[in-house]
Amino acid sequence: MPLSALNLEQLSAAKASLGHNLIIASAGTGKTSTIVGRIAYLLHSGIDPSKILLLTFTNKAAGEMVARLERFFPKSIVSRIESGTFHAVSYRWLKERYPTVALKQPGELKTLFRSLYEKRNFKRLNFDIEPFSSLYLYEMYTLYQNASLDGFYVWFLERYPDHKPLMDIYMDIIDEFEVVKREYGFVSFNDLLLWIKAYLEESAIPFEEVLVDEYQDTNTLQGALIDTLKPRSLFCVGDYDQSIYAFNGANIKNISTFAKRYPGANVFTLKTNYRSTAPILSLANRVIERNERIYPKKLEVGRDREGV
Repeated sequence: MPLSALNLEQLSAAKASLGHNLIIASAGTGKTSTIVGRIAYLLHSGIDPSKILLLTFTNKAAGEMVARLERFFPKSIVSRIESGTFHAVSYRWLKERYPTVALKQPGELKTLFRSLYEKRNFKRLNFDIEPFSSLYLYEMYTLYQNASLDGFYVWFLERYPDHKPLMDIYMDIIDEFEVVKREYGFVSFNDLLLWIKAYLEESAIPFEEVLVDEYQDTNTLQGALIDTLKPRSLFCVGDYDQSIYAFNGANIKNISTFAKRYPGANVFTLKTNYRSTAPILSLANRVIERNERIYPKKLEVGRDREGV
């Protein structure tokens, strides 16, 4: 069974009590095995599989975990677990509730945005500052949706205060963009999360436990969506030292403030590495010890391996 293959660190995390649990898991420490073990533990504990939600960073990761579970549980049980990326899961939920919505690819939405942008004659208005291009304004709006729950006007001016004379026009373009999307039932990838978050604020989708992989790379919007789900139990797996998606709106505070935001939370650390040799781990420890420490961690060799 999945639990019997876990080491003591992994087993302790996998069998944690229902509640708020954060697992600090560096690369090679068996985070996937721990998540699979956790789901197995929930199923053995009598949790209805349809009340388990697994959110991953890629659909491939979700598929791998589901495939592992199917080695030990009937497919009829495993198939009832809700799993996938934030966007894939939100899209399924959205189509169930709003069948007519149409997910549009970024290229299509950029074309729509540009057509609305070009209706404004910036040159005729003779501003002292060069307006941002349609593409840049669209990309900044998309980043904002991932990175902030505040209004775009304030968020944008904090970064580009010299563009204040243009803000009314920028906002007019964005407002029309949202109106047109609504009129035709178009949604972006960000809209999937925004629409479901709004739905959850009015109507619950009950889950006993929500599991989140690569938690260090979740953005502000994804963090807010998790909170809006209000599950009985939360099981987040990530590594503060591996956050690499800040350029795309990832919010390191989601993981760094976990224990503060959820009083009484449990924090587990998987420190035994089964992937790298002792010299590599020694170097890794010397590098990461320079990082600001939120959660104590020192990687240890799990087994001897030749080569790199």
